Amino acid sequence: MSDRQRGIIFMLASAVIFSLMAAMVRGVASVNPLTMVAARFAIGILVCLAIFATGRDRPRWTAWPWLLGRGVVGGIAVILLYWSIQNVGLAKAQMLSYTYVVFAAIMAVPVLGERLRPMQWAAVLAAMVGAVVLCDVQTLTFRPADWVALLSGFLSGVAVICVARCRATDTSTNIFWSQAVFGLAIVALPAGRAWVMPTGTEWLWLLLIGGFASAGQLSMTYAYKHTGASQGSLISLIAPVMSATIGVLYFREPYTGGFLIGSALIIGSCIYMALNPVAMAVAKPAEKCDIVAK
Repeated sequence: MSDRQRGIIFMLASAVIFSLMAAMVRGVASVNPLTMVAARFAIGILVCLAIFATGRDRPRWTAWPWLLGRGVVGGIAVILLYWSIQNVGLAKAQMLSYTYVVFAAIMAVPVLGERLRPMQWAAVLAAMVGAVVLCDVQTLTFRPADWVALLSGFLSGVAVICVARCRATDTSTNIFWSQAVFGLAIVALPAGRAWVMPTGTEWLWLLLIGGFASAGQLSMTYAYKHTGASQGSLISLIAPVMSATIGVLYFREPYTGGFLIGSALIIGSCIYMALNPVAMAVAKPAEKCDIVAK
């Protein structure tokens, strides 16, 4: 299996994991989103410490400006996303947050030196149209809360560029470590002020959300080394398809024709990008280490 194929598989896995995590966030509406974010980052830190303790990786940050950007910007994006899922709704919040695919593709050209051909730009556009159709967004009437979800998408696009840039010098664990550390520092104070002791069941859900988020982040970060920002971001649009499926099967959301049309556009775009990789700039290879560290 080539590195590119391995990257695609890990990105698909991360999309499935993040979809399940988003469904959990929606299903636990009784927990303040700030508490969820704090729990997610705290568990992420513990996961990274466990990996460091095994000796499979070690804490070391090389690309400091990019890691700082990934940690701070990515942390804020997560806070806004969790708030949006509970206040905007799972489908629309996911659609707006996944506009990061467009932002990342645009920024990847001047920042990372990636080169998209016209058909690849068309695939990006088709995938975003699919996300809109899938979420059954009939009008673009934006409420203030919708802008929060859109801002989450833009910040996520910036974070993706930072991740792709960091993968030339830093391991997946260290990149995730930066997000967890800086993210917890950002959310700790507001989460503390809004703190309400979770019930036993809510603690279980918080542990699951944090565990799934950690697995998804590590898989995604590993994948970006081999897919690049543009291709990897587009493949991650499988997540809205998964979210819609969960909504239909578990939350009993209405089944519409938009589900089939939107899913077809997204999956078709992902297949095209998987078979037609984006031309990536040659980067200095990272230090060789095992798959967990990578």
